[in-house]
Amino acid sequence: MVGAGDHDGRLFGPTFCMHLSHRRLSVWYHQLAQQLEAGVPLAEALRAVPVAGVPASGSEAMAQQIEAGGSVDDALRLAPWLPAADRLFLAAAAGVGRMPRTLYNLADRHEQLRAVQGRMLLAGLYPAVVVHLGLLLWPVLRMVDWEKGFVWDGFAYARSLAWTLLPLWLLVAVGWALARRQSPVLHGLAHGLPGLRGYVRAQALADLAFALGNFLDAGLPIAQAWATAGAIIPSRELQTAATALAQAAARGEAPGAHLGAWACFPAEFVALYRTGEKTGRLEQNLLRLAAEQQERARRALNLAAMLYPALLFLIVAGAVAYAVLSFYAGYLGMLGKMAE
Repeated sequence: MVGAGDHDGRLFGPTFCMHLSHRRLSVWYHQLAQQLEAGVPLAEALRAVPVAGVPASGSEAMAQQIEAGGSVDDALRLAPWLPAADRLFLAAAAGVGRMPRTLYNLADRHEQLRAVQGRMLLAGLYPAVVVHLGLLLWPVLRMVDWEKGFVWDGFAYARSLAWTLLPLWLLVAVGWALARRQSPVLHGLAHGLPGLRGYVRAQALADLAFALGNFLDAGLPIAQAWATAGAIIPSRELQTAATALAQAAARGEAPGAHLGAWACFPAEFVALYRTGEKTGRLEQNLLRLAAEQQERARRALNLAAMLYPALLFLIVAGAVAYAVLSFYAGYLGMLGKMAE
């Protein structure tokens, strides 16, 4: 049985999994789904479809576990390269014979996340170049003296870079590690930044809707689906809401009736969820919500990609302009003294 305690609290899982890109996961899930749809047993499909970046012994261990009579859940536990949330989805789907459909859903999801990740890297490239250029030029500009001219000091230049570039690189490395671990700390920091706040909120809603849709499609009870989906989302606000909605569902109440009481759910999310409850198409509506919120996250990220590079450029340009004006101010002051 899949439960809220069967994961490590992160949407994209254990440390080894961090070395497996969204693209590799998407390709593997898609190929594995095709094998299963063609009637190939899961153990043979695992051997037939290699996982790029993972030793062949990994898939072989999973196949042997299944052939020995173990459950799919047991086999998935031998695959630490798989995200924790994905293992939950697949274990639940395997129990009701819907593994190919869940694999296709996961393949599409990771392809979307790969595109988002690529946009984030491209968006960060320009400001990174601007910041490095500014930090490399700033100590040089400070070596220009209006009386002595340009005086090069290699030690001072190296010291300046050590006090600026090294902390910057350390900050980037820590941020990258937190991002790969889906840390709630980074989620909280990004939530407080203008421009990124909209992206973080939409991405968290997309993750929640996708998780709910797949758990319900795999046959999990509504209360357990809400509890498990909420536990693997980094947003504390959504975690609290999901826990409360799971408790309402356990009492026999429809979660849709309580969604409006939580500000973290936008009106369109509430409306589409309630419509799905009434029409019996809740799983389809949740996957549709996941796609809509993912598109909203993409637009918010594009906005942030324009905002922050522009701000960084203005800061660097302002610092350079200040250095140039300071130099000419000193130079004009010296001419004034000579004229006197």
